[in-house]
Amino acid sequence: MRIPGISHLVEGGSLPNSVLLLIGPVGAGKTMYCRQFFIDGLDNRDHCIYISSTLSENQYKNLFASRIDLPEHSVFINPYLIEGQDNEKLGLALEKVNDILDSILTNRTTTNSMNNSDAVSTNNYTNRAILLIIDSLTHLFAIFGESPVINFVTQLYFLLKKIEGKAIFTLTTPSPNEYVTLSSILDGILEMKLEGDNVLTRNIRMLSIKGLHHNPSWIDFTISNDGSLIFADRSASLHCYLCQKPILDVPIMHAGFPFHDYHVETYKKLAGVYGLNISEIGISSEVVDANFFYIDIVGLSNPLLSVTKQREKIENLFGIVKSCDAFKSDDMKIHLPTGDGMVIGFLLNPQLPLELGTQLHRKLRLYNRSKESPDDFIGVRIGLSSGPVFAVNDIKNNQNFWGPGIILARRVMEMGDNWHILIADVLAEKLIPLRGEYKKIIKSIGSYNIKHGQAIRLYSAYSNEFGNPEPPPKRDLVAL
Repeated sequence: MRIPGISHLVEGGSLPNSVLLLIGPVGAGKTMYCRQFFIDGLDNRDHCIYISSTLSENQYKNLFASRIDLPEHSVFINPYLIEGQDNEKLGLALEKVNDILDSILTNRTTTNSMNNSDAVSTNNYTNRAILLIIDSLTHLFAIFGESPVINFVTQLYFLLKKIEGKAIFTLTTPSPNEYVTLSSILDGILEMKLEGDNVLTRNIRMLSIKGLHHNPSWIDFTISNDGSLIFADRSASLHCYLCQKPILDVPIMHAGFPFHDYHVETYKKLAGVYGLNISEIGISSEVVDANFFYIDIVGLSNPLLSVTKQREKIENLFGIVKSCDAFKSDDMKIHLPTGDGMVIGFLLNPQLPLELGTQLHRKLRLYNRSKESPDDFIGVRIGLSSGPVFAVNDIKNNQNFWGPGIILARRVMEMGDNWHILIADVLAEKLIPLRGEYKKIIKSIGSYNIKHGQAIRLYSAYSNEFGNPEPPPKRDLVAL
């Protein structure tokens, strides 16, 4: 699937045909991004369908004023302007799309029955993709209401999947209820933002995509006078001294080295641990992104527990974790003990930290039922997150891992009480669109301050078999 900036957004520079949700605030450039997607389709002689309740037919033509091939290769649909009762218009729009797709498929079948010379004369009709845009869902929600629009999107999604179409639907944020519902239906999420007062530069990232392990990172683009998009040239970019990846926005200089703005504090902490001569030693190039499972035993520091009992609980917990299917998966892992618990980083599959947490809870409940004394019970709290970590050598020259991904998972864990499985927003919002059951068990519990007033959105995973349905109390944490 060719979408604008794909080589910057996704490693490998390609996607399967997908139906994507493009989110962002007013003025971020969602319409112009869709316009570029549409123009690229026209250039490729694809079948293009543009749905919008905010444009008239003339406004749609003006948006693509330079395209004389617009009538030949595209169709415009404004659901609100379709004749009929208001409660029928989305259904009629869906019928119109279905008729267009049926016509395309019929022509494909006819072309396939031709001989080779005839098929060439049809301009490779069978190779032409089907592109669809809805700009914007926010306006449709305002006109028709949430339930009819969700039904419209769902049916349209399955029509597109049947014929392997490509689509982008836009949604203005913040729009939490619609966002959660749509993200669970569609294949992936593109996110746009505006930073500061620089209205010329926009930011976009692929937040998530089903079936693809992906590390979302922001890239810059500008909108030229003619409306085309210009993406930052990676080859001309400075590279962050910490993670060695291109800096596509304004670099932050520290100690004579360029950094991403979000890596400066990490470097300072590393320098604090390993000394100011870290600039001479250099940062290991082994910077990896992982999905983290951070756990500790609740009440292990109770002075009434003997050291023997404490050690026994730790060893038993480790044994139960290792018996879980998620731990035994083929995914590459980082495994570090933390005294009264452990942190495990999964390098490929973002679902494994959550799967490990739910499997462990089920096993721990069976384990505790087999014990007679409460002193033998094992209670745990779990924090899940994702982010980068760095391979570093400790004072004994042993390789260790440290970085924002582990730190965030620990801070999330520390917000919890017994049996909580808490998830940082960066991981939860990746998981929710992946499987229908995740939408049922992963619930937002609001904003929490995790350090020096830094607020993040936390999610809690729970059901009758695992987790803690009560939200944790808000508390201040001591910085590491």
